[in-house]
Order: sequence, then C-alpha cells, then structure tokens
Amino acid sequence: MNPSRRTALTSCGVLGVAALLAACNADADEPAADRGATSSAGTGDSAFPVTVTHKYGSTTVGSAPKRVVCVGLCEQDSLLALGVVPVAVTAWLEAAKGEIYPWARPALGSAPLPKVLPSAKLDIEQIAALEPDLIVAIYSGITRSDYSRLSQLAPTVAPAKGYPDYGTPWSTLTQMVADAIGKHREGVALVKRVEGKLAAAQKAHPQFVGKTAIVATTYEGAYLYGPDDPRSQVQHALGFAFPAKFENVGGKSFGGSISAERAKEIDFDVVVWLASESDVRTKLGGLYEQTRAFKQGRTIYIPSSIADSKQNSTYASAFSMVTPLSIPWMLTRYVPQLVAAVDGNPATKVTVIAE
Repeated sequence: MNPSRRTALTSCGVLGVAALLAACNADADEPAADRGATSSAGTGDSAFPVTVTHKYGSTTVGSAPKRVVCVGLCEQDSLLALGVVPVAVTAWLEAAKGEIYPWARPALGSAPLPKVLPSAKLDIEQIAALEPDLIVAIYSGITRSDYSRLSQLAPTVAPAKGYPDYGTPWSTLTQMVADAIGKHREGVALVKRVEGKLAAAQKAHPQFVGKTAIVATTYEGAYLYGPDDPRSQVQHALGFAFPAKFENVGGKSFGGSISAERAKEIDFDVVVWLASESDVRTKLGGLYEQTRAFKQGRTIYIPSSIADSKQNSTYASAFSMVTPLSIPWMLTRYVPQLVAAVDGNPATKVTVIAE
C-alpha cells in the first residue's frame, strides 16, 4: 500500500500503538437489519453464480463464499452488515482489535475476530494460507498485477471502475460486496437505509445546504481530501458543496497537498481538520488561524489520537472509514459539530470529541 495514503488517511497520526477499545455499542435506535447478522456463511447457492464488474474487468463467484478475505481497508463493515464474518481483514487505522469497531461489534456477535493482515505489502503466501473462497479489494490501491496474483487464489473483486484508488463511494462499495456474496437485494436495502439517514440529517438542517466545506489534515503542508474521497462524499450528502477552488487538488487521486504557506486559502463555511488544533497551529505556522473560518469558529478538529494518551481515536476512525455501519454511528456525533460550526458565531464552541 502507498505509505502516503496510509499516513494521510490517519491524519499523520499514531499508528502501531495500543488499540482503543471503546466501551460503546451500536446506536439504540439502529434497526437490527442495519447491524447485520452473526453468521460466517454467505447466502444460499441458489443465488449463484454472480458476476461483479470492476476496474480490471469482471469476477464471477460460483457459490456462496464462506472464507472471505478483505484486502481492502474497510469492506469488513459491509460484510458484517450483510451477515458475513470475514476470516481476515487488512490493518489500517489500528484503533480496535481485529479492525472491528464499536459500530460493527454487534454484527460480529460471538464470532471470533478476523485475522489482521499487514498493510505494508501484499503478502500472497499469508493470504493463500487462509484458503479464501472470495477476496474483496475494493477500497484499495491494488495494481492489475496484484489483481492477477490474488485471482489465482480465489475470485477477487477489485476497485470500482471510474473512480480513483480509495475513491469508490461507500454505497457503490457496499453494493459490490453484496453482489459478490449473492445478496444483491439486501445490499440495495442496506444502502437505501443509510442514505435515508444522511438525507434525514440534511432535511433536519437546511442551514447546511449550499455551504462550502472541506476536510483536510497536516500532511506535506496541508492535505486536502478531494471531492471523490468518501469523507467529502458524506459532506455532499449532508448538503455541503465542495469548494470549486480545490476541485482538482488531487488530480486523479483522492486528494492532494498544498504548501503550508497557502494555509490561509483554506477558508470556507466549514473546515474539518483530521488533526488537533495544536497540530494545525504548529505544522502550518499559525497561518490557518488568520482565516475567517478560524476566527468565526467554523472549524472542526477531529484528532487522530486521544489527547494525553497513546490511544487512537474511535471517532476519527469512524470519520475515515465511511461504511454503512460507521456512518450512522458517526452522524450522531458529527452533525452537532457541524451545527455549531456552520452558524459562524465564535461564541458557539465546537466540541472536540474524545472517544
């Protein structure tokens, strides 16, 4: 995996430290269907064979998979939401054991945590030893060569066509996973439920509509997540507009950096930093503090680690994962922050969430 991708996604934050075990459950009002089942098997064989198209062609799955390996970084949530427990996942945010977070634990139930594969390199031998019958690598940057090697082990679903690496929308990814395990209709229903939650949040907060918002972090100056990044896609679903000035900041990637000297240009109706306030101030030389967004209290800080500890933040992980399970969990925390930020009143403090 591209090291810069991993660093940027985690706000250049703490990696390889003790995992944060948050003592919280799925939202009480979350329907059981959203949380998924606990079975490790797929659906009945009558749904098969199924074919999933992707950037490297198409993949046919002949029978219900029972040993699914996630080479992508967040597909485990979609699988769990649809009643399938993967045998292995790929390390990414490292803020929970097995990369199974509080919003996904109810769906895991009593099943064992999946094995965690390293993200530094594609370990074909280790994956082969797991004897997979399906490999999902949608939220990934696998090359055509990687895809060919993985396909020799098991049917492999690569990233979606038409999007940058790590830019497949959460809804498209969820449906691709659902199709691969023979649960097309369940996938459609799941996506519709979560899209409904986003739409309800937008309807309840008309002040969001048309306002400009951007997500950034402190990496190689200021790293701006582009309009194709899942985080930005959530902003759009809530009614916010991506700033036209930076629409092409990442070119064909999911985002890109601007120099620290240009931090004063990050001045929009809402600015979300995947970093702490002190980190932004230190790494950008205090220049961001000269913006109206800062002076008017339009800034949200989501640190990658909990202050005064070495624990990675569960909330920051939810914000980055963007899955059908993490989105409802995240919205209950994020929407109040947006409400406080978008009013432009410096007296309205935006709470920094420490969990």
